[in-house]
Amino acid sequence: MDDLFEHLMESERDKAINGFYTHFIVFLSVIAGLALVNLVTGDSFWIQWVVLGWGLGIAYHAFLIFIRRPQQEHKLREQRRAREEARTASGDPPGPST
Repeated sequence: MDDLFEHLMESERDKAINGFYTHFIVFLSVIAGLALVNLVTGDSFWIQWVVLGWGLGIAYHAFLIFIRRPQQEHKLREQRRAREEARTASGDPPGPST
């Protein structure tokens, strides 16, 4: 049962990390295109505002995926481990709890 729990957590983490990298690649591609448009049109330099706004969103996404999520996963593992230890200490057979 623990293996299934660990596999599901790893799968969710992999999806979240892949989602972040997709977001980051799209960010870089769009910013490169907008920078080119900004340079070609010769208007005032406005691309920094787009980079700043979207960059803050990317930074927050990275914080959630690489810092906050591992902390939450660690907390879940500790809670699960404590429940398992309590169950084995009381002599209950391992299995799904109801």
